[in-house]
Amino acid sequence: MRKPLLRLPVKKSTHFLCGTGIALCLFLSACAGRGSYDGPPCADVLNLPQDLRAYAEAAGGGSRLLSPEAQADAAARGTELFFKPWRHDKAPPYIRRMLLNNFGLKADRAYIDNTRPFPPETWKELEVVCNKPAFGHGAGPAVTLRHCDLRAMPTSLRFYLRPDLPGEGYPFDYFQQTSLPPGVPLYICNISTDGAWMLVESPLSAGWLPARDLARTDEAFMESWRSRPLLALVRDNVNVGGTRAHIGTLLPSAGRSGDGLSVRYPRRGFSGRAEAATALLPPGSAVTIPLPITADNVAGVGNEMMGQRYTWGGLDEGRDCSALTRDIFVPFGLYLPRHSAAQAKTGRVTPLTGAGGKEALIMREARPFRSLLFLPGHIALYLGTYEGKGIIFHNIWGLRTRDASGGCDNRAVIGRAVVTTLDPGRERPDLCAGKSLLERMEKIVTPAE
Repeated sequence: MRKPLLRLPVKKSTHFLCGTGIALCLFLSACAGRGSYDGPPCADVLNLPQDLRAYAEAAGGGSRLLSPEAQADAAARGTELFFKPWRHDKAPPYIRRMLLNNFGLKADRAYIDNTRPFPPETWKELEVVCNKPAFGHGAGPAVTLRHCDLRAMPTSLRFYLRPDLPGEGYPFDYFQQTSLPPGVPLYICNISTDGAWMLVESPLSAGWLPARDLARTDEAFMESWRSRPLLALVRDNVNVGGTRAHIGTLLPSAGRSGDGLSVRYPRRGFSGRAEAATALLPPGSAVTIPLPITADNVAGVGNEMMGQRYTWGGLDEGRDCSALTRDIFVPFGLYLPRHSAAQAKTGRVTPLTGAGGKEALIMREARPFRSLLFLPGHIALYLGTYEGKGIIFHNIWGLRTRDASGGCDNRAVIGRAVVTTLDPGRERPDLCAGKSLLERMEKIVTPAE
């Protein structure tokens, strides 16, 4: 997972969206702005089956969508990228540039909550805490110990723009780079002046982590981690040795025990360094990668995320659009970058050119349950057709609607993972002209092709 002021990677992928139930959907419509329309944010959420199994059979059901050989090759490449931070012998220069530039952030015109501007003195303190002159201090490999938030600055404070607008404020905390699961390889690039935060590179992004959320690794630990097959969670909220983990988590296998699989998970040892412990997972909560990629299997993983609330950058253990598309492919060994703009360059890319005929081109060229549809700031999984219409699964913030002055600052907030047509909200008289999802779609992206 969507700054004239902020030059972060494009991941604000859900400035489009739908709620956490019909009642909430109806409520959010009333909060979306000063329009005359009083219906639900998008009728698709009420009219289409919100169950991926309803679309899987037409997409091949249990038939493979990618050959075993191609899937194995893709999984091998993904595993190599997953362990990339452990191959460094010094902090990468690009992270130093990001550090010196404060990840493209400036405190002017930012807010700490819905009403209070970001205090200038707090910003100055954070710049000191970043310890920029000592870049490379404490460099070395590490691993995440639990689900944690990767931040653009060494703080848990929030950083909002224009919280009065429906497309800003919570959950769009621009300090949030992404969330990370337990067991993620890291490379420490710097340590804050107070020692409470560490600047790291991860396979997904770079940023600051609380020191309590990671532990340094030695060569023996890393070799034991790399030498075992990887298991991927296919359920959310799985207890792994006392910490909660979600779809998108990869951990080394520790073999089978009865009906369940055992995994190795990291914990801090008496020495302060990471050590491996073993946990038995609930039956059906994990698979050895790569799980054969079929429409049925993708539907099974995706349904675990259906209806989940949208949160920017995985804030508060939610997902945005690019987190959904990335996580849904992890069990199948298909590696995707974290942000939508980067995902749009992965695999076979088919441009959607011209103003007309986009839906027909998508229905002809996109592969159901395999292809992604990209527009600036958003990305979705293509499911195929239903009653003659192209259908997508995505976690979306809301639809752009007209405000009182005729501009497009309002949002009909959806705010969750939903199934819609390619053109959600087409029934709304206040939908901004030229700003619908279909009109703004630019590419079909098919990973591992």
